[in-house]
Amino acid sequence: MTSGRLTSYRECLDYLFNLERGGIKYDLSNIRKLLRFLGNPEKSFRSIHVAGTNGKGSVSSMIHSYLRETGIRSGLYTSPHISDFRERILCGSSFVSKQFVVDFTRRMRAQIVKIRPSFFEITTAMAFDYFRHRNVEIAVVETGLGGRLDATNVIDPVLSVITGISVDHVEYLGSTIAGIAREKAGIIKKGKPVVTGKLPPEAMSVIKEKAEGQGSELSDSWRLIRGEIKERNEKGLKAVIGGGEYFIPEIGDFQFINAKTALTALRIFCRESSIDFDPAAFGTSLMKISQNSNLHGRFEIISRKPSLTVLDVSHNLEALKNLRRNIEYLKYKRLFIILGMMHDKDYCACIREISKTDADVILTRPRFSRAADPELMMNCVKKNKDRFTAFQNLGDAVNHAMRSMRRNDLLVVTGSFFLAGEFLEIFRKRQNSV
Repeated sequence: MTSGRLTSYRECLDYLFNLERGGIKYDLSNIRKLLRFLGNPEKSFRSIHVAGTNGKGSVSSMIHSYLRETGIRSGLYTSPHISDFRERILCGSSFVSKQFVVDFTRRMRAQIVKIRPSFFEITTAMAFDYFRHRNVEIAVVETGLGGRLDATNVIDPVLSVITGISVDHVEYLGSTIAGIAREKAGIIKKGKPVVTGKLPPEAMSVIKEKAEGQGSELSDSWRLIRGEIKERNEKGLKAVIGGGEYFIPEIGDFQFINAKTALTALRIFCRESSIDFDPAAFGTSLMKISQNSNLHGRFEIISRKPSLTVLDVSHNLEALKNLRRNIEYLKYKRLFIILGMMHDKDYCACIREISKTDADVILTRPRFSRAADPELMMNCVKKNKDRFTAFQNLGDAVNHAMRSMRRNDLLVVTGSFFLAGEFLEIFRKRQNSV
């Protein structure tokens, strides 16, 4: 670790990111020590806890956006970020301040040396301390990994939400849907309601058993909330959800599922808080989700000229299946996909899924230690090998795509939050140089 004085924001970020090299700590001992030192800030606000393999970021953002629209002083903690570390911690629509990051890191340095927490553990402690500092009334807290032993699982939420469950992080959560569901179910607290999204039967069985054991009311949003998608286009979708008609400015049928989950959670939150649910505010909150919650990178169109460019943070098989369906929303002549993933993901299964799409696929890697080698990824390609190319750095991959594309073509960049963030840097520099 650096021995500098940590006087600048950049120095503090470098110091914190260096903690990632220590890997993931999947237990609660470190976070409890950190929070005890801070005077247990997690007890200063109420919370809604959100877990899930996919969808938890979107659902958390929808809930936070509604809370903002109804005048509640709310906080949002999500991970990872795309471009700016401070995206992880919001109070209202504002990122945590750089000065708070500096002050917190310097204040906690001796404890970091003593306890040796992971990057996520210290960031979680920072979020909770910031929420206390800003007098947050209700914080929407997204888990980082799993649920049962995730660093966020020290809160006592008003309710818990489990969005969707599929196979991911098998080295920590197990290789079966039931085993992963058991880990996610760890956020269910005694006597506190739990809301689920659209879950596989084997996952729902585990969640139901856990909820019954905890005496927790279980609400299956997929079955409880009626609705249907009325219209799809490249600006989003119009849907009837729970008796109201809403427009969701996010591409993808899965956002319809997420909206049903968020609506159910908000109705229960309002009931538990003895306040009236406001359907009109829910509609506004969906429309303003990017503004209120900084939700980006979910099949997001970031440019239309000279060709259509989409940024997507899908990073596992289930998410990439959704991506294939989302592409059907758009009109284009030729499809290019830039794909870069982490080596601990089942990237071979993801490449097989991408291979089903009529696309020119460019395999690459972001500048991150866990990134998979594009040449190893190429070994997974079994069909249409002539449609695949590999580049060791993203800059070369982008240059190749831009040289190959023509007017009315589509470029989709996907596979990782880290890839999305680095691509945005490159893309903005290219735009500024034109």
